Amino acid sequence: MLLHIHLVVIILQLPIIMVALQFLTHAGPIYSLLSTKQLIISGGVGELKLWKWSDLKRREAKSLWTFFIPQGESLTKPEINSMVLSEKENEGILYAGCGDNKVYCLDIEKRTLLFVLEGHSDYIHCVDLGHSNQECVTGSEDGSVRVWDSRKGGNAVHVLEPHKHQIANRPEFGKWIGCLALDSSDDWLVCGGGPHLCVWHLRSLAPSTQLLKPQVTSNVVAFHEDMIISGGSEPFVSHWSLDGKLQTEVPTSASNVFCLGINSSPTQQVLATGGSSYKIDLCTDFRYKDFSLCFCDP
Repeated sequence: MLLHIHLVVIILQLPIIMVALQFLTHAGPIYSLLSTKQLIISGGVGELKLWKWSDLKRREAKSLWTFFIPQGESLTKPEINSMVLSEKENEGILYAGCGDNKVYCLDIEKRTLLFVLEGHSDYIHCVDLGHSNQECVTGSEDGSVRVWDSRKGGNAVHVLEPHKHQIANRPEFGKWIGCLALDSSDDWLVCGGGPHLCVWHLRSLAPSTQLLKPQVTSNVVAFHEDMIISGGSEPFVSHWSLDGKLQTEVPTSASNVFCLGINSSPTQQVLATGGSSYKIDLCTDFRYKDFSLCFCDP
């Protein structure tokens, strides 16, 4: 039986919220989403698709391009777990981390595959790109964080294994890396999952600060201004200072937080969080939940 997945587009212009469009995207789960001013990019099982915002606003949901992940000799199609986009010099370069242990680098303007980053021995959970667009970092089920030259293929430039460091090691939860993020200087990396969430100095490849929550595994993390925001296996989003002090915990509808999104507009900052719940929580000042969007059968 095929499970048909719909993508729901919501127009959020506080205090007005409306569902603008609901349309069929993939014949299976959507594992990752990415949005720019012009495009929505959706990652499913074995494929990713590009959609134009202008088409969606006219209620014309037709994909611009579908890229199929090469299946090779595998009997299963790999899911696309994480995506990040570089828009340097108006050239949209997409990095997609997949369940076949590889990162595919695509030119979405020319709609071509540029190269593949290979080296992980298990599936990739997370991908991020440095602000200089020169470094790509990936985290995997294999317990490693790999730093790549984002401008070309080849082997990883550096490999970090947090579970081999006492400050991060937590064997009862495993060695998998579920989330990571680079700061605006590209000098600092935060990552975690089975290991403790820790901040690393990327140039020396050494851990500097532990963000301590002994019983929480981390699924998502981001740098925002002068703080770090994280979510994981608890019904809270945590706000940390850069020196590792827990500043506040924002209750969430989900018992496990899997994703967060930040609108950094000076006039309308919004933090959105989602997870194991049919609700998406919205926070306008980041310190408490203002309201939730509910997704249910009509």
